[in-house]
Amino acid sequence: MGKILIIVSIVLAAASAGVGFVNRSHLLQTKDELAASRQETVTTKGNLDAEVKKLADANNTISEMTVVKQGLDSDLAKQKGDLSAKTTQLTETQSKLTKAEEELATANTDILTKGEKITQLESQLAAAATTAQTPVSTDEDKARITELETLNTKLDADNKNLEGKLAALQKTAREKEAKQALTRVTGRVLAVNQAWNFVVLSLGNKSGIDSNMEFLVKRGSTLIGKVRTTTVEPSTSIADIIPASLARGLSIQPGDDIIYQTAQNESAAF
Repeated sequence: MGKILIIVSIVLAAASAGVGFVNRSHLLQTKDELAASRQETVTTKGNLDAEVKKLADANNTISEMTVVKQGLDSDLAKQKGDLSAKTTQLTETQSKLTKAEEELATANTDILTKGEKITQLESQLAAAATTAQTPVSTDEDKARITELETLNTKLDADNKNLEGKLAALQKTAREKEAKQALTRVTGRVLAVNQAWNFVVLSLGNKSGIDSNMEFLVKRGSTLIGKVRTTTVEPSTSIADIIPASLARGLSIQPGDDIIYQTAQNESAAF
């Protein structure tokens, strides 16, 4: 009986040891699986954080691009407005130039007509002079010669008057063309000397700039003030700042735009 109990105890001990070994193996396997799961969780979390960062960067990029797009849209709208205004100015100038050309054509026609009359009168005067050289001359011939000479003098005066008008019209047309060309010329402020109240402009006489010309100074769509050229070089100019024209709280800075002042763009600026 005692031996049986000992054998049973040994069997039970062996069974307990086997069960413990199996449980320990399961425990170690479970521990390894848990460690692997934790590592996978850490990896997944890292990937998720990276994706979240990428998404945040993408959102920031979209926001920046939206701001840039809004700025470009604003610039495009401004440029379209400027183009429309300049197109209107060009149409008006072309109309004025056409009228001036018609006046020039009329003046040229008048000059040709007067020239033909002068030629005829000169022929008549030559004939009258030949007749006057004959020994016999009547009072009627003398009166005719005097009349022709008076008419010739008047026609000469009229011709000179028409030539003067033609020269004035040609000068006006050239000035209009020059001003129209200047309305398409834009430049920038290169430097500013606040102490001496002058600026350096990026335009010179190669662009048709002359002394005593006034320019509007703008920053974007904001009118800053006006300047007047004093010294003109081939590619640059020096201009005095007109103090009374400066907007309150603003000052002219390098990089500001300059536009030749005309009645149209000055009224548009205000």
